[in-house]
Amino acid sequence: MPDSLFLRPKETVAQLIGRHRRPLPTPVIDIENFRARAVALCSAEVAHRSRDFQRVERTLGLVFDRWLEPDCEQLGQFPHEAHAAAALVWLSHLQTHESQKRTPWSGVPFRSWRDDERTAWFAKRRELWRGFLRQVERSRAAREAPAHIGTTTNTSP
Repeated sequence: MPDSLFLRPKETVAQLIGRHRRPLPTPVIDIENFRARAVALCSAEVAHRSRDFQRVERTLGLVFDRWLEPDCEQLGQFPHEAHAAAALVWLSHLQTHESQKRTPWSGVPFRSWRDDERTAWFAKRRELWRGFLRQVERSRAAREAPAHIGTTTNTSP
């Protein structure tokens, strides 16, 4: 049968979920350290995204198989939540990279590394730190902008 005979839905599942989502009220976190404050805010956003998605899933009677659709909680997420999640990924890479300096995996302490190795390590750290900062800033800016519910934004660097 031709496709024109079938009714097409007026909205996607992501739009349906997004319409029922509620943003997290802006939390007040009294931490002076920027990195710790950013981690607390981003973690709160990601945890809220998960809880709110589950609430909407129950309310609408939807069932997602987490094995087949592990990223289902990203459906209907707010742009600031997408950036907060991306910031935590950048932070994970940054922390892993920093652990190479603190823990001599190769058996050679950082102070004994060759100059070119230390220079490369610092360059990579700057790149990872910039990526983390960029996503934290994008999350903050998206939170302050009018929300487009149910749409995700590009979180690439």
